[in-house]
Amino acid sequence: MSVKTRYILLFTIPALSLYTLFVIYPFGYSLFLNFFKWSGAGSKLFVGFDNFKSILFGRMSQEFTNALLHNFYFFALNALFELGLAFIIAVILSSRIWGQRFFRTIVYLPNVISMVLVGFIWVMMLNPQWGLINQLLKTIGLKQLAQPWLGQTETALTAVVLVNVWRNIGFYILVFLAAIIGIPNDIFDAAYIDGAKNWRVIWKIIFPMTFSTFQTLLILIFIWSFNIFDVVYSLVGVQAGPIRSTDVLGTLFYRTAFGGLGSSGQDYGLGAAIVVLIFLMVIPLSMIYALMMDRRKRVE
Repeated sequence: MSVKTRYILLFTIPALSLYTLFVIYPFGYSLFLNFFKWSGAGSKLFVGFDNFKSILFGRMSQEFTNALLHNFYFFALNALFELGLAFIIAVILSSRIWGQRFFRTIVYLPNVISMVLVGFIWVMMLNPQWGLINQLLKTIGLKQLAQPWLGQTETALTAVVLVNVWRNIGFYILVFLAAIIGIPNDIFDAAYIDGAKNWRVIWKIIFPMTFSTFQTLLILIFIWSFNIFDVVYSLVGVQAGPIRSTDVLGTLFYRTAFGGLGSSGQDYGLGAAIVVLIFLMVIPLSMIYALMMDRRKRVE
């Protein structure tokens, strides 16, 4: 064995060992468990594909469909605000405005706050009696709009999504900002010399030249929308109230696998089946994302 090979093994084996222990093994064990009924204690009962039948067509189908639709709702609103609004803000911050460096820092700050603290802050702000949002609405004469944002089925899910947008939008702003800054200044100079207005520069130059960034971020938002758990948990709890109006696949998995108020008990096999279904929905787009990144590197 050559010295070069030994050094390669020296640095890769520890990383591969950790990856196997914390990623491959848990996922492989989930694939194994989804064919069993098991509460975490005692012997495992082999049930074949009954867990999947129960989730897709049986007693859990309605709850699963409800959570799945909420994940798609997360994706739709996240894509609208985290891409659309982030792009607009990035365009503004890329121009020569006063304090642009300060604002670039400010927009990213929510990203560094832990989700537990984010949940605490927004539960306080959305409190129906003394929360800042309702108090502000009352102050500006919009008292009729003040309501229990997290306490009613009509607004709870949208409120949770918007809190998630507030927390994550800074990341998308910085990504768009990097893409815009990467456009050669000569292109802008030529456009302005030809008499192009700002809106036309945005539509004809900035948007087309950042379109690949839109595509990449859209795929990431879809993947992350199906990994949603912490923001729901921190704002409304694992029960995803009121009346499961904020339930997503992550909270459904938690209640199914680990039990909790309103659940029928612990069933790791049923929970593992939910994980496999999430994986099957996410993995195709994950592969597309990997191919896009590979193609972009080759072009560069």
